[in-house]
Amino acid sequence: MAIASILSLLFCILTTPLIKAHFPKKIYTYWVIFFALNFISPTIGLNWDNYFNERYFLLLASLSTVALGFLTLRYAQKNKFAGSNLVKFLSTVTILFEVFAFLVNCLGRYNLSKLYTIVGISSFYRGISLYIFTLVVLELIYLVLESKKNASSITSYFDFQELESRLSGLLYLVGFSIWAYGILYYLGYFEPIFNVFNEFLTKERILGDTSFTYGTIALFIVILLISYFLANNIAYFFSARDQKTATSRKNRLGSSILLIRLTIFIIGFLIAAAAAKIPLDKITIVLGALSVGIGFGLQTIINNLVSGIILAFERPIQIGDEIEVGTNSGTVKEVGIRASKIQAYDGSEIVVPNGDLLSQSLINWTLSDRRRRIELMIGVGYESDMKQVKEILEQVLDRDQILKIPKPKVLLQNFGESSVDFRLLFWVESMDIWIDKRAEVMTAIFEAFTENGIEIPYPKRDLFLKSLPSYWNEKISKPSEETGLD
Repeated sequence: MAIASILSLLFCILTTPLIKAHFPKKIYTYWVIFFALNFISPTIGLNWDNYFNERYFLLLASLSTVALGFLTLRYAQKNKFAGSNLVKFLSTVTILFEVFAFLVNCLGRYNLSKLYTIVGISSFYRGISLYIFTLVVLELIYLVLESKKNASSITSYFDFQELESRLSGLLYLVGFSIWAYGILYYLGYFEPIFNVFNEFLTKERILGDTSFTYGTIALFIVILLISYFLANNIAYFFSARDQKTATSRKNRLGSSILLIRLTIFIIGFLIAAAAAKIPLDKITIVLGALSVGIGFGLQTIINNLVSGIILAFERPIQIGDEIEVGTNSGTVKEVGIRASKIQAYDGSEIVVPNGDLLSQSLINWTLSDRRRRIELMIGVGYESDMKQVKEILEQVLDRDQILKIPKPKVLLQNFGESSVDFRLLFWVESMDIWIDKRAEVMTAIFEAFTENGIEIPYPKRDLFLKSLPSYWNEKISKPSEETGLD
């Protein structure tokens, strides 16, 4: 235990410079005071004999730690900062441990007081140190991703914010597990608790003619959760690659990522069933019960699941495609097992059931290529020189990023009520630029028409008055001196 305390103290020393960068100045000041108290842990933990002359020293240490814990807790409650919830939790735990240590010390339980004093002090700085460790790991991941942005390695495809949201929870869970294990180990509760849980999980139980243990059920669930975690994250890695790199549909996995997810999950299910020693005849019973459930109201869910598999094989859409389905349009972000996600052009994410993608009319703007045709209707006045107008429009369309094949077309489309309408048809090489190029062409047309004196007319109407109200006739017929007219 003394060696472990010394190692914890060294961990605290290495963490101290990072505390100043990640926490407010006040918390750093409290940390330095805690750091001074940390020296108590390896010192009083070296000897477990009853030296009662150290009793008052322990009482002072407990009271000092309680006071410092209250100060830290009060500051974290009044101020919001990154890690404030963790500081409040650790301060509360430390106060509880030190109050208990103080009380048992007053009752003469010297060794128990020494144990809880050590654990109370170390629980705070170990928790903060593990939190800093997770932040350092995330920052290292960020630096690696930034250094590979211009490289061709797979790490250059990842978005750090997305990766952080996926990994931070796992890292915090690992850190909390280490922190809790340290407390239980030092208090001597880990082995008894482990034995109780081990007996609970391994004890054979009987349900009807079937014998089982809770351990096999827990193992089955854990393996399924691991397979689900792997399936989602592996699918994310491949989808990130598709979204960032592949310019051709042939180079993308697209909806085939769904098959990868299903394969990983099915393999995980089979491994979980084998590890839990679930016989195949029991699985068939479950599948039979599932089929009954389908008949009673799961038709829609199963339809979406089957539709997802059809999408994976037929590949009418892939990640990165620009599509329209019903009233929704946007970029495909994910083809899931039950539903797919579309990133709309306004930034929202639309979840579309896979069944709707097959049952409704689906427009895929990038199924074979990313070219896009743009159509404009331009009206000019009847007094304009139509030949000159056509030449100006053809000159405007002769610019970069407008494809020469197919050739741009300028067609006289319609004789309107107030204008002669020309129809412009031209192609751009990518869906990504069509809105910008459309705006650029319209601006150039307006400027060219202004320079050449060509009018873009607006609707005009002639108004004929058949009769006027009687009081208007009276006003018109009044003498000139009332109207001010000669």
